[in-house]
Amino acid sequence: MCVACEWAPHFEAFGRAAGLNRRSILGAGMAMTAAAVAPVFRATEVRAQDARSSATTGGPADFVFRNGSVYTVSGAQPWAKAVAVRGKTIVHVGDEAGAMALAGPKTQVVDLKGRLLMPGFVEGHTHPLLGAFLTSGIDLQLPTLKDALAAIEQYAKENPTGPIRGFGWRVDMFPPEGPTRADLDRILPDRPAFFFAIDGHSLWVNSKALEIAGVSRDTPDPIPRFSYYARDAKGEPTGYVLEVNAVLALVNAVEPITAAHLGKLLEGWLPKAAAAGITSIFDAGVPPIGSDQGAVINLYVDAEKRDVLPFRVSASYSVKSLPIDDVVEKLKDVRSRVASELVHVDIVKIVGDGSQGGYTAWLIEPYADLPSSTGASPFTEEQWHQLIGAVDAAGFDVHVHACGERTARVALDAIEKAIATNPRRDRRNAIAHLVYVEDVDNPRFAKLNVTAQFSANWSSSDPDTMINMAARLGEPRASRMYRTKTILRQGGRVSFGTDWPAAGYFSTYKPLDSIEVGVTRQLIGKPDAAVLAPADERLTVAEAIHANTLGAAYQIRMDDKVGSLEVGKLADLIVLDRNILEGDPRDIHKAKVELTMMNGKIRHQA
Repeated sequence: MCVACEWAPHFEAFGRAAGLNRRSILGAGMAMTAAAVAPVFRATEVRAQDARSSATTGGPADFVFRNGSVYTVSGAQPWAKAVAVRGKTIVHVGDEAGAMALAGPKTQVVDLKGRLLMPGFVEGHTHPLLGAFLTSGIDLQLPTLKDALAAIEQYAKENPTGPIRGFGWRVDMFPPEGPTRADLDRILPDRPAFFFAIDGHSLWVNSKALEIAGVSRDTPDPIPRFSYYARDAKGEPTGYVLEVNAVLALVNAVEPITAAHLGKLLEGWLPKAAAAGITSIFDAGVPPIGSDQGAVINLYVDAEKRDVLPFRVSASYSVKSLPIDDVVEKLKDVRSRVASELVHVDIVKIVGDGSQGGYTAWLIEPYADLPSSTGASPFTEEQWHQLIGAVDAAGFDVHVHACGERTARVALDAIEKAIATNPRRDRRNAIAHLVYVEDVDNPRFAKLNVTAQFSANWSSSDPDTMINMAARLGEPRASRMYRTKTILRQGGRVSFGTDWPAAGYFSTYKPLDSIEVGVTRQLIGKPDAAVLAPADERLTVAEAIHANTLGAAYQIRMDDKVGSLEVGKLADLIVLDRNILEGDPRDIHKAKVELTMMNGKIRHQA
């Protein structure tokens, strides 16, 4: 499911081919036109009527939020009546009288009118740059092939020139042999078209795209039987392209990947993030064009300089294969070059295995439908200990991709050894995805203070999980996936992050979607759908919100600054049109983010 893990090395290769380097990437970013600054939220200016405001240290507040429900996500004071903000900082959380005492002649007083005010969402694992690239174009997360073709045809009419691209088709739209170019050729005979599958591992293309890429019956497959062009009985390519090597070669031939293009796609997505209420993220791996991860991460810094970055970024240096001897030095190099108020790099992301869908997640027992395999990891157990031990000794945290239970166990083993070997310190390690974890390993998250990082939006009773994943894992594993509540019951920490764009059945960057699925373990929009077993792994709404705010903020060492509404913390907050802690949790995804503030500045207004 981790798309970034598969795509990263191929971006690197094309970066070299295009002659890209850090300077060219940053230069492309600086050349982009600055977007308009978010509009100011309509609010009433009030005149100072209380002499106390002029005597308050620092002067009057810039904003006062009143007349609503304030959910602080603070254990000491979970609910309040009003909030005041001065500059970038929260200066009051409590009653309305105290907030209004800070109002001055230019204070904007926001009447919440009963709406919910809460902390901005902190995404504990996501891939904005990669997501913006893969998901641009038509959204094909639709029920049937007929629906997909209709959407493509309509999009082509509305966009009459250039290649047609999209993302999100599912394998269950097609027979086992996959999609074909014939369906696309009927509606797009003369323009190249390519569409990424929802898991990011395959592509559906038309004949014109194959022609431009020079793919014919005589074209060799990049990696036979792994990354290849599906063919019919006569040896002709069908239009179904599998795995990243072949996929990216074709895409780059049709629509070349450049730093400028990546930057523009990111900038186009940033307002959507603000509209979803996202105010901080952990970027769990960028595509390293030109082999320089730092240069790509600096696209965030460039957006910050142009005042269009609506969230804080904790980025990572990603390692997915050998060598590992120089990982700490490479992290330090990137960290020294990427440092701003909103963007920093101080975590090593370890791609510990693949996914169950491709039989590449590292399991303890064999796959139920492929008994000859237990999957794999890029590293031996000795190398795991070496890598995590070195990162820990240097004072940095690790964030491990672990879909398989063996990967989770080996990562916990290595972290435990590092704790025993290296000097005592405040560790904030995390292990992500955790499709299935053995009973004996679940309590170790609390014991070792390792955050269990879940993409809760994966834990729905969707066809991919209920059919494909169940077939891969078999019982009893298939009935014990995503045991989020177990971690909490045993005293562990949990964070949420969508892992956008990666998905099994539906792809989302919206925390509200993830929170709902974490609470219901059902498909969004289908209140009568089955509940993914175990049903008692469903979280309360409060637990799910905590995972997507303060829980994720703790994971990325920002809990002293964001994640809850408390005096002295930074003013990252959102206004929802309803109180999602009340009513049917199956309606959480319907909630509308009407205002997003980050660093005391309004970044989104409905």
